[in-house]
Amino acid sequence: MYLIPKNIKTKKEIFKGLGIAEVITISISLVIGYLLQSFISGIKLKIFFFFLFPLICVLLFLPLPNGSTTLTIFKKFIKYNKNQKKYKKYL
Repeated sequence: MYLIPKNIKTKKEIFKGLGIAEVITISISLVIGYLLQSFISGIKLKIFFFFLFPLICVLLFLPLPNGSTTLTIFKKFIKYNKNQKKYKKYL
């Protein structure tokens, strides 16, 4: 396997650290937030539901200083926990 230097981009970025797939996902979450807030009458709940899904998506896709995202770290954590061997304790 070849290592890719940090100064070479491996994906097309629209904004710094955000590619086309991430921007599309965030825009879909904005539409979902808009649809959810249209069914609610309270103004505070409207604001909360409008910004809930886009905020979660932005936090999941926000690039960290080491180049990974919170979503990739979460995926690796789940894969690591799933692949752990289970040892029985004998008393």
